[in-house]
Amino acid sequence: MDRMPRSTPLAAIAVAALLLTGCASSAASSPEPPAPAASHTMPDGSTMSGAEHGGHDAAAAEGAPSAAAEMICAGQVQTAIASLLQLERVAEPVASWVAPTYACSYDIDGAPLVLTVHDATDAPVGEEHFAEVQHSLDAAAIEGMLGLGLPSFSTGDGIVGFLRDGKTLVVDATALPESLAGGALTRDGAAYAVASAVLVCWVEHD
Repeated sequence: MDRMPRSTPLAAIAVAALLLTGCASSAASSPEPPAPAASHTMPDGSTMSGAEHGGHDAAAAEGAPSAAAEMICAGQVQTAIASLLQLERVAEPVASWVAPTYACSYDIDGAPLVLTVHDATDAPVGEEHFAEVQHSLDAAAIEGMLGLGLPSFSTGDGIVGFLRDGKTLVVDATALPESLAGGALTRDGAAYAVASAVLVCWVEHD
């Protein structure tokens, strides 16, 4: 049986709208004029242009995380998490890099929300890793529109994964309370929504 976050298509559409607004409003609030190329906010608050983004992706092969991986600890994702979970603010996340995995842990009222990116630079390697993680978690594919057109999985209890451009994004919300955002989200719903927020930002800053 396919397992997926417990949310209706209507709820998924509402979440998608919220995420798009969150990333867009974050960019709009920047005091800097729009750059001709895409840019994004780094964990230290600095910005990187689209051209630099490409160079940073190349750096991943040299032992540094790509810009896409670092976005899971960036300001736009922090803002989206606070909005989705209805928090006044999110504590500064803690990042770690043990090649090829970049991890970011958010303290949500004393419980960790953990995001990881397996930062493969070779698509077949990334695809193999994604399949291994899905198998090890005994997770089922997310089907239909909720899959966002990407290989994806959910354990049904708070772990959601997506594969994009060879990079495996996993959001682990299993340590959080079962009811979140005033009862609007379960753990698996929250994991799915946070993963979607990251994917929206990845697409915006391609």
